[in-house]
Amino acid sequence: MSDITNNESATYLDTQSYDTLSYAHLITERHAMVRPHTHHPYQLGASLYMPATRQDIWQVIKRDKLPTINSIIICLEDAVSHEDVELALERLRTLLGTWAEHVNSINDPSRAAAIHAQHPTRPLVFIRPRSPMMLQQLADYAHIDLIDGFVMPKVDMYSLSNWRMACQNLSVDHLLMPTLETAALFNPHHNQELAIAFKEAFSQPVFALRIGGNDLFAALRLRRPKNSIVYDTPIGTLAYQLLGCFVPHGFYLTAPVFEYLDQPTLFMQELNHDVSLGLVGKTVIHPSQIALVQQAYCVPLSTLDEAQAILHSEAKAVFKYNNTMLEPATHRAWATEIVNRAEAFGTIDDGHSQYSSRM
Repeated sequence: MSDITNNESATYLDTQSYDTLSYAHLITERHAMVRPHTHHPYQLGASLYMPATRQDIWQVIKRDKLPTINSIIICLEDAVSHEDVELALERLRTLLGTWAEHVNSINDPSRAAAIHAQHPTRPLVFIRPRSPMMLQQLADYAHIDLIDGFVMPKVDMYSLSNWRMACQNLSVDHLLMPTLETAALFNPHHNQELAIAFKEAFSQPVFALRIGGNDLFAALRLRRPKNSIVYDTPIGTLAYQLLGCFVPHGFYLTAPVFEYLDQPTLFMQELNHDVSLGLVGKTVIHPSQIALVQQAYCVPLSTLDEAQAILHSEAKAVFKYNNTMLEPATHRAWATEIVNRAEAFGTIDDGHSQYSSRM
């Protein structure tokens, strides 16, 4: 399964109601900076898979539930049993019809300002089909253009041509997120071919590549250990290799799911590692993980200060700042991503800020 196990799906599936007020304290300045159609991969933030069989997805899209979620992925793949596929598709069609009826109000920033002053108007919304054939079917659905994009499971060089064909009838504005989760990904030569192929395969932008941790563990006949972060496992080693392969080609990657809800300290350790590697978001399996993801991605003011000093038009070739050597020629790409992250998640005062020209 791509990013979430059947048990994980059931965890969220069985949680049919949420206390909106309990999440009110999570609303911060970061939400005012993000709008669903000024796309940067950092907007993914905490991504929640929701089985398409659920009947409360519309409430999440219009922020009556989970008001701080960054992005949702409506799942038609492993989170939906084979016998429920038709039900899931029917509920998706109903959801799109409801959305179309309310499209002007939910996408109207003035209305959003009045109701959810510190929120984006809605989360980013993606669909994960079961197969290329299902994606071709979805392309013909009424109002499918309301969806921001699609998560494509189990993409590798062996399935890429089928996914490419399936995307030909999609809007060029749809965002694609192929998931890296098959045994082929353990072959570095394969990955180099795939990175090059991704550049030419689609008319649509590849928004991010998702690392499907659980399927990769399964390929090794393993499950993530309960007391270790993923980077202490063979899948962590693979994640480093995937970063080294795909990021130099211009792609962004997202972090694997953390499946244990009773290990918040370990979850934060892994999140800090995700952020330090430049991964742009993380799949969550339960609303309780949303705030931790958003906290981890907030940018310390001193870090933003360094980034802005590097990007300043009058910055010297090499200079000292906060007892650190800064070199714009080599640090500019990092600094740009720090600013992008701050625009999506806001900042936190770490008490070491010096730079006077902040955002």
